[in-house]
Amino acid sequence: MIMQALSSDFCDVLSRKYAAALDSGDLLYSGESAEVEFLSREINGSKYHFHLTKLKSLEQRPDKGDVSSNPFEKPEPELTVLDTFGGDNEFRVVLNKFPVVPAHFMLVTKSFKSQDTPLSPNELVATFSILSALSSSDTRKNWFAFYNCGPASGASQPHKHVQFMSLPDDFHPFVEKLVQSSEHYIPSQTREPLQDANLPFAHFVAKLPDEGESDSEEVFLMTFYSLVQRVLNVLKDHSCEHISYNFCATTKYMMLVPRREAKYEGIGINSCGFMGLILCKNDDVSDLMKQKGFENILSQVGFPNTSGCTSDEYHY
Repeated sequence: MIMQALSSDFCDVLSRKYAAALDSGDLLYSGESAEVEFLSREINGSKYHFHLTKLKSLEQRPDKGDVSSNPFEKPEPELTVLDTFGGDNEFRVVLNKFPVVPAHFMLVTKSFKSQDTPLSPNELVATFSILSALSSSDTRKNWFAFYNCGPASGASQPHKHVQFMSLPDDFHPFVEKLVQSSEHYIPSQTREPLQDANLPFAHFVAKLPDEGESDSEEVFLMTFYSLVQRVLNVLKDHSCEHISYNFCATTKYMMLVPRREAKYEGIGINSCGFMGLILCKNDDVSDLMKQKGFENILSQVGFPNTSGCTSDEYHY
């Protein structure tokens, strides 16, 4: 596996490409019309923060694409940041045509691969390479990557793609606090990943070592596959017929969430929901989310928290 480093001006290229596509109308940024609320919920004495974005233009946007109208097969040149990337030149980096957050972009496979398949080593290394470049060059923003894997993950396109977004200013998802007091995770049969016992849904979190401490790419891979094993055990225990999970990562941590359903009462939930980022298309949806409680909705599309289970209970 060959690691391909991004050029030192990647973030500048990304910013220029986004600005040009926005000016030309080749992408449609809808964030300016969004209504945003920062909300907190207290659960067992601890506060959890959610960022709710209400965007009424979503009502006209289709929930899910299909292979016949694949935007990633031949992406628009105006949206293409890198036409080739990766050790085997198997990827492109393209802008999201309908971003809610500025400079939202994706790593996509050149040839069609299904979004129902787990991330490969090359895909993981490419993801980590991009996160590293963003972390070192764009220090004003807090970037994360996410991948919606499988039919119950909330994926909107069947063509394989990893997405990259920056978190809202001064917003900190629960996972950041969870890893603050932890040592970096060393995959083993006896050490369990982190879970917040206050939250009702299963989620597996690992703190990553600081860049330069070790072979970062190798650790990223080992950590991912260790967390995938936990996800597979949960899916097996609940006799799931499909493999679906959400993957979220920065250069500091990684989280995987096993998924049961793609939607709650018709509301699509993807990886962003488990980072505390909730996107609603009208008042009815936002009111429902507030009434039911974000953590309760997330638990309905996921599985029960397994915090406190020993390694034996994970079938090791």
